[in-house]
Amino acid sequence: MNHLEVAEKLFAELEWEAKMLPDYPVLTCALQVPNGVLDIFCHVHGERERILFYLRPQNLEITMGKRPAVAEFLTRANYGLALGNFELDLDDGEINFKTILQAPAIVLSTSLLRPYLLIGVETINHYLPGLDRVLSGQETPAAAIRALETTATAVH
Repeated sequence: MNHLEVAEKLFAELEWEAKMLPDYPVLTCALQVPNGVLDIFCHVHGERERILFYLRPQNLEITMGKRPAVAEFLTRANYGLALGNFELDLDDGEINFKTILQAPAIVLSTSLLRPYLLIGVETINHYLPGLDRVLSGQETPAAAIRALETTATAVH
């Protein structure tokens, strides 16, 4: 199987209805998680033997004034993560959690690819409540991260 076929098979195994974007090797779906709804984008770069997952929370309004606090929160969240990272587009406020797998098609399987997607889902779901508290002004970025990372469910 090629990279795209493995990615399609993974979504099918998870019973997540992914569709292909027109003109791009990108599978996409929406997923309800306990702390929100995520848009998932699976970018397949077969010629580079690379699959990237971008997980984006829906319905976040990150105004220009909130971006410094969000950037601090995401930088603190990124520190020590074993797999993946948060990204913030400072121009439009878009947030993603990204994981990447680079592997030749000959070794690629859904069992190899699955953790790159599921760890991303788990990580962004874990950090969404803290991000919400920062966006609402209830907590500073440092306090929100401290609260999340001292619980028994910490992702690190």
